[in-house]
Amino acid sequence: MRVLFLNAVFPGPFRALARACGGAGHTVLFLAEAGQKSVTLPNVRRLRIAPPKPYDSSDAAEQECVRLLRRGARAGNAMLDLRRKGFVPDLVIAAASTGGSFYVRDVFPEAFCVCYGDWFSTQGRRREELRGNMRAVVNFAPAHVRNLWEYNALCDCHLAVTSSQWQRAQYPALLQQGIHVVHAGVNTRYFTPLAGSESKIGGATRELVTFCASPHDPVRGFGLFRKCLPRLLEERPDCLVVIAWPDKGRDGALKQREPDRIASPLELPEIPEDFRLRVRMLGPCSLDEYREILRRSTVHVYLAAPQIFSTGLLEAMSCGALVVASDTPPVREVVVHDVNGFLCTPRDTASMSKMLAEVLERASCLDHVRREARRTVRESYDAENQASRFLELVCNKMAER
Repeated sequence: MRVLFLNAVFPGPFRALARACGGAGHTVLFLAEAGQKSVTLPNVRRLRIAPPKPYDSSDAAEQECVRLLRRGARAGNAMLDLRRKGFVPDLVIAAASTGGSFYVRDVFPEAFCVCYGDWFSTQGRRREELRGNMRAVVNFAPAHVRNLWEYNALCDCHLAVTSSQWQRAQYPALLQQGIHVVHAGVNTRYFTPLAGSESKIGGATRELVTFCASPHDPVRGFGLFRKCLPRLLEERPDCLVVIAWPDKGRDGALKQREPDRIASPLELPEIPEDFRLRVRMLGPCSLDEYREILRRSTVHVYLAAPQIFSTGLLEAMSCGALVVASDTPPVREVVVHDVNGFLCTPRDTASMSKMLAEVLERASCLDHVRREARRTVRESYDAENQASRFLELVCNKMAER
């Protein structure tokens, strides 16, 4: 079978799926604009297309619309070139909202088309939850434009798939009926617990609280996390906090980077200077180092706003971390309180601090929670198993067609 993947970034959410297709002996091409140069997938040929040129306009909706149209045109021309050279895929798998799939059915009408629903935005309907006040309608424009592309892709494809039940529920009822749920999963053979490890980041064995998201990414909850730190650091004097996140542009090897640093007053304005000495900012780190941080966590904090739960949550659980996560609908699909992790009220920072302190106090008695966290991910979110489920669904639907 000939398979074509379309995504703005290589390999993105299609890593395990493309690897599975290549491993099964299929002819696999992957069209993408960007991605990790060091990443290679067996029997998967990567073809680079130029990103769309920026469009100068004061209208945010117009900017986004032109950007997506240009991306679709570049991908369409690349597909035309493939057809001229004799490559006609039996199966096309594409991201729905990035624009690349816009001309798939025109260029390859014979192909079975699968579109992966990335994110249908309902932020305008949840504006009080996200910002607490009214905003000008122009602020919603880019999201609404991306929604139009989701409508087009998911209505025009043969099979629509998305990552979670909550994500599926964000789509209009008419679209929900045809959307299947299969998460891409995480590599549970790489993200594994480190048996008998001790937290020695910073040169001493102590309680280690980790938070893996950029301070500049508001939906990841850094603002809430820093507000709960003063009370936590006061109650747990032996607690060390490490803030880091994986640099997606790096491969798995450890590389030279700047030394760890203490958080600045601008990054943590609520925290007194003497407490700030126990907060380390590692910043972007290699994948191996990121895994080591998760493995050595006493408690890992995950506070993303209501949206699709990121792979970071699953990676931490796969490493057997004690996860304290925001009590939101998408997270509740994975985390069951006091069974495989702990849920806290996202905006109640006092309650959050109290829960973190309690989990740290009980950490030595919570190995059953760590084991259950890893079992959950291995059974329901293992990348290889999810790729098999995805391909089985695709083959069944192709047979029906």
